Amino acid sequence: MGSRDMKDYKLGQAICDQIRVAGSVKIYNRLKDSFTGPPDIYFIKEQFALYKWRKEFFLAHFPGVPLCPTLGPALLPSLEDTWTTDCNFCCDLLGISSDIHWMAAIHYNITENFDQVLKLAFEDSRPDLLDFPTDYSASCLFNKFEWDKEKEQEVLQKLTTVDLSTAVHIICVLYNCSPPSLLQVAMRRVLELGLSLDSLPKELQVVAERGLYYIAGREAVDGLDQKERPRCLTSEGEKILNMFLSQ
Repeated sequence: MGSRDMKDYKLGQAICDQIRVAGSVKIYNRLKDSFTGPPDIYFIKEQFALYKWRKEFFLAHFPGVPLCPTLGPALLPSLEDTWTTDCNFCCDLLGISSDIHWMAAIHYNITENFDQVLKLAFEDSRPDLLDFPTDYSASCLFNKFEWDKEKEQEVLQKLTTVDLSTAVHIICVLYNCSPPSLLQVAMRRVLELGLSLDSLPKELQVVAERGLYYIAGREAVDGLDQKERPRCLTSEGEKILNMFLSQ
């Protein structure tokens, strides 16, 4: 097998691995370019898993912890680093730490530049030190696709960056102890297959677009009716939900 054939094979394998993580070709096609918006309500679990896979792929193929060059010569990449990144804004003037800039670079490249990441990962003649682009770090600071349940306050803070319905769906994914409702399973299947929603009642069309817990104008402080509360949560999930609704 020639070098080009081997590269094509590895690229194909990487795409197959992502399809496996997503669960199907249709879900993968739905999610592969979905990371610039809010979480995809009915495919949050798969979206989070795909983000995790991409981050692990990036770190495996481009090891090292390069720091923002504008923060000073002492922070230039070490011999172990395989890539660097430049600012598109003044990190030092804005007080952006080098760690944040590094995480922002990874976040940007696995969410908005991943085709190029895949290409470079299997390129035989790539430079010893690659220069990856970086976008503003705001989306990284409140990354909606990576959650650390050990950091309770961070979870609660990040939940405030999405609407109530999305937040409850995220909690259900992070702290679930039983399968989702039949309505959620059915809605998910309709969306996966790309079926038309035009024949559905308007209420169900809103559920498909905004989730099971959406009511126009409702915020977390308004809470959920008892009959609306999800029944798939662990005790920890119930605690997080109550804390979120009482913030």
